[in-house]
Amino acid sequence: MAKYILKRLGQSLITVLLVVCIVFVLLRLMPSEYFFTEDELMKFTESQKYAKLERMGLMDICPVCHGKGLVDDKACTKCAENDVALKGTGYVDRSVFLQMADFYGDMLQMRVYNAKGKEVKSIDSISLIPYLSQKIKGEAPFGELKEGYRVKLCFNLGKSIRLEKNQYVTDVIGVKMAVSMRVSLVALALSLVLGVVLGVLQARYKDGIFDGIGTAYTVIVNAVPHLVIYTVIMVAGASIFGLPMRYDATAAQPWKTMVLPVICLSIGSTAGYMLWTRRYMVDELNKDYIRLAKLKGLSDRAVMFRHVLKNAFVPLAQYLPYSILLTVGGSLLAEQFFSVPGMGPELTRAISRYDLPLVQGIVLLYAVLGILGVLLGDLLMTMIDPRITLTGKEGVR
Repeated sequence: MAKYILKRLGQSLITVLLVVCIVFVLLRLMPSEYFFTEDELMKFTESQKYAKLERMGLMDICPVCHGKGLVDDKACTKCAENDVALKGTGYVDRSVFLQMADFYGDMLQMRVYNAKGKEVKSIDSISLIPYLSQKIKGEAPFGELKEGYRVKLCFNLGKSIRLEKNQYVTDVIGVKMAVSMRVSLVALALSLVLGVVLGVLQARYKDGIFDGIGTAYTVIVNAVPHLVIYTVIMVAGASIFGLPMRYDATAAQPWKTMVLPVICLSIGSTAGYMLWTRRYMVDELNKDYIRLAKLKGLSDRAVMFRHVLKNAFVPLAQYLPYSILLTVGGSLLAEQFFSVPGMGPELTRAISRYDLPLVQGIVLLYAVLGILGVLLGDLLMTMIDPRITLTGKEGVR
């Protein structure tokens, strides 16, 4: 098992790195104008733009003219080797592989925070390896720090350049994640309980009235566009029960503003859990060991919950960790519909505003969560059903 886990973790790490590298290269193919805000594009001179790109690691100072743009009173030709538009500017394009090396090298940073927990902006952060190198040599990387100042290891994905200007991408994602998880985890728990219980009842009373109602509910939820369902729920909840139509964490009773988003998020998942629970349980009910258990005198309730549900839940358990982890990503439609400031619409907003560091950070997050969810799902199946093995020539999943 340990060998399998290490192997899968290694494969997952390679996959995440590959995804991030592809996204990194594609984003670096975007025109340089996308690395500036609208104000900067209007106010900055050409030299100021090149200087900012150089600070961001996208360009280098020309090694021939040393940033002057002239060699023997003529425009430097080295500046134009990769791009004619750079002739005489004093800058050259920086290799995308060097940019990628900087990205990974700066992913772990040491930062200084004051006694109130705020980052000290006047002290530049240092990447982990240079920090450790200086500490080993007996040097003080940040010099003499004031009393109460602390050095912390931080995960760094750069700073937002448009949506949350000059805010760390990790800080932006952290705030959005907390909101999405607050709403989505409640919805997931509600849909899981309702979906499994109702699915069990459908299988127990197969072809009855209850099964027909449950099947009709599943078909309607999957056939009708979610936007229509959300609209009906919002109007009914506001007009009949007086529930707020917009999410507001600062309201006097914030839980009330979560009710409608939670209901909307749980409707589709509940139908899915009902459908698959019923299907797997009906399959189990037709197997020989169930007939044998009934012949031995076990009650229908004991058969359903002690044998059928346990085996039928195994396929659902595979996707449960994945579902839990993806609550971090929120829901694009529901969060926009109810003005929930979560992760759901953040990726589309970042793409539409060309906030490239934020896009990069969110893609990395989704890649890690997706791959980790699949791995945890496999491990959960083996815990529920020891007959399932993840290694060996037989029973490999």
